Amino acid sequence: MRDEHWPTHVLDGEPDDRQWLDREWLVTNGTGAYAAGTAAGCNTRRYHGLLVAAMRPPVGRVVALNQMWEQLLLRGADGNEQPLEFTTCLFRAGNPEGRAFAPHGSRMLNRFEREIGVAWHYQWGDLTFTRELRLHWKRQAATLRYRINGLTHELAQSATLRLQPMLTLRDFHGLIRREPGSPFTVTATKKDSLTVERWGAAATFHCRGAAFVPAEDWWYGPFYPIDAQRGQDDHEDYFVPGAFELALTPGRDVDVTLTVALGDKPVEPITDDTKRAAHLLPIAETLEKVSPGQGRVLAIAADDFVCDRTIRGQKLQTILAGFPWFADWGRDTFIALPGLLLTTGRYDEARAVLKAFAAAIEDGLVPNRFDDYDDDAAHYNTVDASLWFIHAAMQYVGQSGDDGSWNDWLATACVTIADAYIRGTHDIRMAGDCLIEAGNAHTQLTWMDAACGGVVFTPRFGKAVEINALWYHALAGLCDTLPDTQRDKINHYTKLLGRIKRAFPKVFLREDGLGLYDHVWVDDAGNEHRDASVRPNQVFVASLPHSPLPMTKCKAIVDVVKKKLLTPMGLRTLPPDDPAYHHHYIGEQFHRDEAYHQGTVWPWLIGPYAEAVLRTGKFSPKARAAAHDAIEPLLSFMLGQGLGQLHEIHEADPPYLPRGCFAQAWSVAELVRVMGLIETSE
Repeated sequence: MRDEHWPTHVLDGEPDDRQWLDREWLVTNGTGAYAAGTAAGCNTRRYHGLLVAAMRPPVGRVVALNQMWEQLLLRGADGNEQPLEFTTCLFRAGNPEGRAFAPHGSRMLNRFEREIGVAWHYQWGDLTFTRELRLHWKRQAATLRYRINGLTHELAQSATLRLQPMLTLRDFHGLIRREPGSPFTVTATKKDSLTVERWGAAATFHCRGAAFVPAEDWWYGPFYPIDAQRGQDDHEDYFVPGAFELALTPGRDVDVTLTVALGDKPVEPITDDTKRAAHLLPIAETLEKVSPGQGRVLAIAADDFVCDRTIRGQKLQTILAGFPWFADWGRDTFIALPGLLLTTGRYDEARAVLKAFAAAIEDGLVPNRFDDYDDDAAHYNTVDASLWFIHAAMQYVGQSGDDGSWNDWLATACVTIADAYIRGTHDIRMAGDCLIEAGNAHTQLTWMDAACGGVVFTPRFGKAVEINALWYHALAGLCDTLPDTQRDKINHYTKLLGRIKRAFPKVFLREDGLGLYDHVWVDDAGNEHRDASVRPNQVFVASLPHSPLPMTKCKAIVDVVKKKLLTPMGLRTLPPDDPAYHHHYIGEQFHRDEAYHQGTVWPWLIGPYAEAVLRTGKFSPKARAAAHDAIEPLLSFMLGQGLGQLHEIHEADPPYLPRGCFAQAWSVAELVRVMGLIETSE
């Protein structure tokens, strides 16, 4: 599987079950479909699978193939049979670890590789068994390739390779258990193919040269420890429709492929990643200028989140917020767009993403997210996504030089948003001092949006600091970018900017030297309240190109954030000395959501922090060195434990264990973007 053109993340030697179980890999194919699992070869969460296909790309995802039960049956001259099993599953057990492997194929595992696809290498004496997995580019299909070397006459007089799909064909959020009367329908269309259906979803398997032997069976209770850690149901049952069997001749090397595809038609296997490699190569070449020697790793990571989406009959692009469970969220998309698509030189895709969301603007708002189950539905419950849209749009025009799109439709979309905020829309309104206020005690309209059981943990209603930093930046950018034909609009925005600049320090600037208040609101009795929590949201005042505060105040913000919130994995959302600080992100959803923005570390925030360091340091060599030092631990994590990706969050205390999604768009995007700023800005 190794291709000299692409680097490989490699784990060698006898596997440490704990360490290899904690290392998750991801493979994508540009449609929203994916494959994911652990280096150890077993699934540790419901979202793992060898093919998680998208029935309505990029959503409607179903687990088409959970795992494969792989057996090599060796028969000696005496007729005795030696089974070798390379599969690894986890089950609950009464031992001190609370779990057991069965089969324990990882005992023979001595190498794991992750590049565009993934591969596991097993060793039994002189016999080697390799499993490779590739996703088909832009198709709902995967190829498993098996290679066996060292099958000699001394080991066996005859041998059989038995490959048994283990599947659920369920929505990727759910779990299934066996019930009386199988919900699966199995149809063997040819000797070497079969189709399995369940509740409107179908997967077709094809293994050329093998014979499918029907033998319906179930595996009961594979255990998902990450789901258990998250306080969720943690086990299910796998359906096994039968086995593909292939007679092997000792003395000959073996090379067998098995494909799985969504639908009722078999697909031909692929034996390399040529299509995606060709797609990635120009991205990697661009990123080599940003980070020499690491461009290809960064290219794969950044590309994982970009996929197609059809909006009102038009095929466009979008950005998935994270794997395994997120679809495309407006806020995440436009925070991530500059790093994923502009730093990488993908201007056509950036324009398509902007167009996809511009087409869905309602009442001056871009969607907070599109719906997972209704292609025509979108949700608009956010105050910042539209402001991030304007920021991304201006970054796009500034870097691409695409004045045509700006004049044709993009400027109109941005002005529509700005004017809607001025008039008021969806509980978002411009106050008398021209600052933006939004929401109430029961809403969660900013990025700190965790809520569970009717409890909003960080409502942040009223005037939020980063919302007003974005508001000032958006108006200032529009004044710089709108054509002279809109001079009346520019003059109006310029007057607002003057008022905002006077109001902002009066509302947000603290007198105790700890930076800025996080948000300010007025209660029903007319009393003003100021949230003195030290939060990372203030860093945007220092990081955005247009700031409502002078440089001296921005430097003070950076100092506070560095002292109180900076960790190797990103910024904490509260400092440890805050009474509301949560050390751990673990347990049932209520407890996790309670901790989500109350101390938990977010890698994506390293981007605005590092940019603030650069801007307040005037991009000097010292500032560049400090920004690089801030991002270096995350880059090292990506190149090592992260197997080419970055997580959504980390726990607040050392050792900052990774949590949440194992691949998050804005985490990767902000790392890539800041690397570009460090390398290329003057």
